[in-house]
Amino acid sequence: MIEILNLSLYIFFTLSLAFIIKKIIFGYYMKLEENSLLTILIILPFSFYFSSVLYFYNVILFDSLKTSLIISELLLLVLFIFIFFKILKKKNEKKIKEQNNYLFKLLHWFFYSLFTLNVFIFFIKSFRSPHGEIDAIVSWNRPARFLFRDGGKYWLNNFKIEENFNSQYPLYIASSVSRNWLYLNFETTIFPIIFHLIHYFSVIFLLFYSLRFFLKKSSALISSIILSSSVLFLQISVNQYADIPVSYFILFSFIFLACSKKNKKLELELFFLAGLSIGITGWIKNEGLIYSISLLSAIIFLRLFDKSFLNKKNIFLIIGFLIAIIPTFIKNILYTFPNIFLSLNFKEKIYFFLDFNRIITVFKSMVNVFFTNSNYIIFLL
Repeated sequence: MIEILNLSLYIFFTLSLAFIIKKIIFGYYMKLEENSLLTILIILPFSFYFSSVLYFYNVILFDSLKTSLIISELLLLVLFIFIFFKILKKKNEKKIKEQNNYLFKLLHWFFYSLFTLNVFIFFIKSFRSPHGEIDAIVSWNRPARFLFRDGGKYWLNNFKIEENFNSQYPLYIASSVSRNWLYLNFETTIFPIIFHLIHYFSVIFLLFYSLRFFLKKSSALISSIILSSSVLFLQISVNQYADIPVSYFILFSFIFLACSKKNKKLELELFFLAGLSIGITGWIKNEGLIYSISLLSAIIFLRLFDKSFLNKKNIFLIIGFLIAIIPTFIKNILYTFPNIFLSLNFKEKIYFFLDFNRIITVFKSMVNVFFTNSNYIIFLL
């Protein structure tokens, strides 16, 4: 009975926050007439991000982890409700033109059929390897256990392990998984599987809805079918790597920037959301941090000699980025870790980057994905 109550509480906080964020975000750039549940599922990664950050802060600050987390999530939900009512009046009412021709219906049917097949294959593969591949086990699922076990008291031991355990990796996945286990009071491999399925789903349907907003619905369907046909994209999700979650927020950052060109009235808010999405990538994967810093550096360089460098758009973009990147900097600055790359001298670092045997091995493993367990069938479809 307690487990059911805890699970209900977890679902309530997660979906309620996603519902409010969906109202805020989709209200900025498109008016969706689709089923609310579908659009809530698309926006769930944003809910996971804010909840994972709250979990991380609670592990650092409080002893009674569960009580403090519930209070924090309730306050966060109230905050977003307040923001929602402040922003709702400004929402964009652009509507999407529907297409009802035979070709569109055929593409629509094929897209959903292909996606359903992919979900079926996803579950079969995931239950065969519920912990994911070795990188996922070491870099994200292992830290989740350190965060969860013993009430989070010994989570810092995660950073004392030798460098081969990648203790420097961000905690988006680890804290999201651990948060679920905290509510359930036990560890289960089911949630990491569902967690990565949600991100797989979200990227595909986010691409579909965004392209349908900017282009024709048939073009959106064709693009989504191409992405759904990618065996590598599906396999990365099954492996439980962070590449799909980070690609979700990278895609959203481009969507917000593109929307700012079409909606000048909400340009500043959209730049803020773009900066927020850019900063979130650093909490997911180190490559996300590289992406966010590189993108901001490019913007600064291109605008460096422009009189409008410190205009409101750039300021809002940077503010959004700084807010989202705070947990990443706290984790990387206050909680140090052994790092094999930093321990190398200059000559060894050059060799590390130019090690062609390592590059060839990675390339071979990517090619093999297409021919392992008949994965190529999905691509042919």
